[in-house]
Amino acid sequence: MNLLFLVGVYLLGASYGDHEVTNYLHTRFCLDDPSRDLCRIVIFNDDEFSHWVFFTGFVLVNAALLFLQTIFSYREAIRGSDIVLLVVNALFLGSGIFANLAFEVIGLDLYVVALLAVISVYLIWRRGRQPLFIYYAAAYTLGLVATLLVKVLQ
Repeated sequence: MNLLFLVGVYLLGASYGDHEVTNYLHTRFCLDDPSRDLCRIVIFNDDEFSHWVFFTGFVLVNAALLFLQTIFSYREAIRGSDIVLLVVNALFLGSGIFANLAFEVIGLDLYVVALLAVISVYLIWRRGRQPLFIYYAAAYTLGLVATLLVKVLQ
């Protein structure tokens, strides 16, 4: 799990570095004529490759955290007040997910959010109520449901 987490962190950093450099080159040199070969490469790295690397790292980090929760389970009973606090906190992350998905063109991020929602709900079902499972399930599911409502109503 540690290796999974560290590879995920590395990929997040690498994606950020790739995106920042190629985004600068894209806006500085390729807005006028994006059809040049070099510009197509820069644009691909800016708009596609860096996102794939980012989301791969994002999934690895979050999956490692969820699976670490299975290894190091919280042994005490989770009270209703604990669940309320977890869900209230998850509303902030869910709001960010909603803002990202509901008002932009949806791409790979929808599948990543859905994957993490499914994993966290599955872990609740199979392993019981653990703080991180509840937090992730609430945040990602609420973000997806709110996005679905907005997209349907538009």
